[in-house]
Amino acid sequence: MQKGLRFRLIYLLIFLLIFALTPLLSWASHDPNAAHIKSIKQKVADCMDQQRRVVVETYRNRQMLGFISEAGADDFVLSYAGKPTTLTYREVKKIKWPSPAKREVKRGIVAIVGAAAIAGAIFGLLVLFGGLRG
Repeated sequence: MQKGLRFRLIYLLIFLLIFALTPLLSWASHDPNAAHIKSIKQKVADCMDQQRRVVVETYRNRQMLGFISEAGADDFVLSYAGKPTTLTYREVKKIKWPSPAKREVKRGIVAIVGAAAIAGAIFGLLVLFGGLRG
């Protein structure tokens, strides 16, 4: 067998093994443990108490935005796109919600930038009209 052909066959075999084993490894990583399920249940309870709008990401890479309306022992109901959707705690990768502090910081930055722009415009007009006088 030629040396070049031999290396090509070895590379082909390695390539096929990698693509054959990758789906098996990715499926194994999607099984949440008890601590993760407990943290998801706690976040769901917090969201129910405060009526937060949440973003739920599942292990199937779906992201849903809505409100949690009911919570049970094994699942919860998310009002998503006007329809109730039942999700189990095991299929939820993470739950997150927008922070009100971030919103207030953004408003503060916009207010500061706006005030600076107005002050700059007034200063520019004063310099312009002051220069025209004398």
